[in-house]
Amino acid sequence: MKSSQFILKSIILYAALSAAFSIPGLFPILEQFLPKSYVIGNPLEVSGISVEHVVGHVVFGMIVGLASMRIRYVAIAGLFPIALDADHLVQFLNLEAVPRMSHSVLFGLISVPLMMFFVGKKDYLLGAVSFSAVLAHVSFDILLGGTTSFPFFIPVINKMVSFQGNDWITFLLIAVAVVGITRIVTKNRTIEHKLQET
Repeated sequence: MKSSQFILKSIILYAALSAAFSIPGLFPILEQFLPKSYVIGNPLEVSGISVEHVVGHVVFGMIVGLASMRIRYVAIAGLFPIALDADHLVQFLNLEAVPRMSHSVLFGLISVPLMMFFVGKKDYLLGAVSFSAVLAHVSFDILLGGTTSFPFFIPVINKMVSFQGNDWITFLLIAVAVVGITRIVTKNRTIEHKLQET
């Protein structure tokens, strides 16, 4: 698959998964597993979208993507944190919902096999970037907002969890480590496989 097609397909799917993941937050039947839902409001008015917000997410994502040492993963790592905000689209319905559903470990974990299945089978770097995009996004949100809350540990903790101060550094370092370690492991496996073939 050409890099441009790979990047476009990956971004569209990641955004679609993020938007779809916000839908369970509309159903009261799941309220024991999720934070309290409420009418959040138009995301264009309440979500604080700005040039700084967009550029910051892209830059933090690209920092994480650099650990892959491959251009196309740097590109998708930069765009995935923006695509993650597709979970705000549910707010346009003007219904009670749980905000920022995709800003969670659960979404990160679910996105890994789905992205690998639909875009790149056995592409472990794609999976690593998909998970790390959540951490990169949360990292910049903390830095930008000072103190901010996410349904980060749903459904294990059914409350919004607050992060602040230097927590952003921890999230960013973990995100970089996930991609970097995945690159090293997959590279070593490729080398071993080639040696076995010779």
